[in-house]
Amino acid sequence: MTNYINHLSSEGYSYIPGEYYTNLNEINKYIKDNYLQELRNGYNNLTLDPYSLGNRWRGYSQCKQLEDGTLIFGHFTPYKQTKKYNPDTGDIVRNYPLLPKSITENIILQFLLKDDIRFIEKYGKIGNLNNLTIGIHLFRYQAKFDSPAYSSPVWLHKDDEDVVFVHLINSSSNMLGGDNLIASTPKKIERVLRLQNPFDTLVVNHDKYHAVTPVGCSINGEIATRDIILVTFQKVNG
Repeated sequence: MTNYINHLSSEGYSYIPGEYYTNLNEINKYIKDNYLQELRNGYNNLTLDPYSLGNRWRGYSQCKQLEDGTLIFGHFTPYKQTKKYNPDTGDIVRNYPLLPKSITENIILQFLLKDDIRFIEKYGKIGNLNNLTIGIHLFRYQAKFDSPAYSSPVWLHKDDEDVVFVHLINSSSNMLGGDNLIASTPKKIERVLRLQNPFDTLVVNHDKYHAVTPVGCSINGEIATRDIILVTFQKVNG
């Protein structure tokens, strides 16, 4: 984990290959016990985002960690981004259905959350965990041959949140695009990378701009999907 933390500190982003997670003994048992499939099935019940275009289905929750390590979930503070970072839907309080227990109690989701929390505690640059809002965003990009799926904002941007983890859970073989961009300025792209294996992860902070290219479908008559979990950490008074 230390190398990934150092890269985030020095470069403004870090790429964590899925093998980092699957090499940890605990998660392999969870995968074999079908908790990964259970998590993937949860994407079938997400809600089409009513606040922005882009054919994205999503669910949302916030998370707190108790002293004994237990994670609790709910809507603790209003979810709103600023116009500064999101000109499309900034300054709008967005209400999404709370993620169901079948997702928040999923062992693999909780494993990823606790690992992200350990990462942030060791990173140490955005304050104490008690002073951070932790958001869990499930996104399904669902594209057809003539109807792509895309993020909001669709161009290079920074987020209100201080650190964002993008965990890939699944992507279909007929998917086009979905590449992540890293840039020092909106006019200078430094890296293009693709999350393509389960648990491949991108972590970004405020030092760099980032974006994901629109998702398309390569075969007419089919549907392409890209399922991710965003875990966001934001200073309460940030």
